[in-house]
Amino acid sequence: MDEMIETSGALLENEIAENNSDNNAEVRAANTENKNTLEIDDSILANEEELEKIMEAIIYVEGNVPISRLRTLFKCENSDIRNHIENINNRYRNAKSAIEILEVGDSVLMTIIPSTFGTLSAIYDKKRKKKISKAMLQTLSIIAYKQPLTKAEIDDIRQSDSSYHLRALMEDGFIAWKGRKDYLDKRQTYGTTDKFLMHFGINSLDDLPKLRELKDLEFNKDE
Repeated sequence: MDEMIETSGALLENEIAENNSDNNAEVRAANTENKNTLEIDDSILANEEELEKIMEAIIYVEGNVPISRLRTLFKCENSDIRNHIENINNRYRNAKSAIEILEVGDSVLMTIIPSTFGTLSAIYDKKRKKKISKAMLQTLSIIAYKQPLTKAEIDDIRQSDSSYHLRALMEDGFIAWKGRKDYLDKRQTYGTTDKFLMHFGINSLDDLPKLRELKDLEFNKDE
């Protein structure tokens, strides 16, 4: 059991090193009280250049924007949204911009390109948070591969209490509540967040390294 946990923690730790994940992109925040009532004029929707300007502005202002919201606002399909975002990113690349729009999970956000991470790391070194501890990596990896999980299930795999690690991971935004276990089992479950995906430089959980050992684990259902 300990060997499995060590393996899972090591894989995530390697992902951090490879993606220089100490430098998570900061997303601009703005006042979006009226975003649910936003409507885009048909004349803009009919003009690709203007449409992409407005799409770019919305992503800049709102930060992490669900693709479903863009689909509703611009009255088009997911493939169209991705094509428009690629056009915007091409403009950034042609202008040698440090900005790009990244798809993370079911959302898109404006972030910085990886080649700027090293310089920003040096500039903001004093503000950098402590690295994730080995024990926290173990806890995070278990949640990533087997979510949604209750605390009891996580403790059972780790063979130790995970209260501190779960609290710290939630405070850092890597995990969040994912609802009750089921209709009869009222215990809360944990799962990873979009910030987790960004931190490891992946688009979805399908991109995680495969761990057959964890896949075959069975849990003790008792608290």
